Amino acid sequence: MNTYLTNLIYTRISHDLSNAAGAVYNGTELLAEDPQSVQETLLLLQNGAHILMDRIKFFRQTFGLPNVQSEDVTADYLSTLSMPIKLVGYCLDSLSKACVMTLADCLVKGGVITVKEDEIVAMGEALRVPEELQAIIENGKVAETPNNAPAMYAYTLAREKHIKLLLSCNEEKHLISLKRVVNS
Repeated sequence: MNTYLTNLIYTRISHDLSNAAGAVYNGTELLAEDPQSVQETLLLLQNGAHILMDRIKFFRQTFGLPNVQSEDVTADYLSTLSMPIKLVGYCLDSLSKACVMTLADCLVKGGVITVKEDEIVAMGEALRVPEELQAIIENGKVAETPNNAPAMYAYTLAREKHIKLLLSCNEEKHLISLKRVVNS
């Protein structure tokens, strides 16, 4: 993996963890300033800590070394996002997780992501599929922002496994699909 992609992934992970870490930090400050607000502050701390743990576990499974002992935490990660996204199926590898993360970023009002053996399908009321995402997924074009890090990572993993990812979108059905095709 190249340094630029590593930097993008690190920046994306840091961004995704900062809000939850900020909530935990703010909760500790509230306890120090107003000890009488313990119940409200405890809820804030528990929620922030829960989000942090779910995201850290997901990022470790997606971007870290493989660990066959761990159960899939993709649904837990999706539950930490600001819009409701339901997962149908399980992600068995880092490539699937990176693809789910990529598609979750395309759903601007939530939806359902279905994981199949050779395809991951996202359905939602509104989709955001920029042309740059197509260029990243299918050709490995360099991304401009950390938001595109999961797509670049998915492209890199797929290429290492001699798999081509095909991105398609049907705006009428509010459906976007990432299909795996083994290169011959």
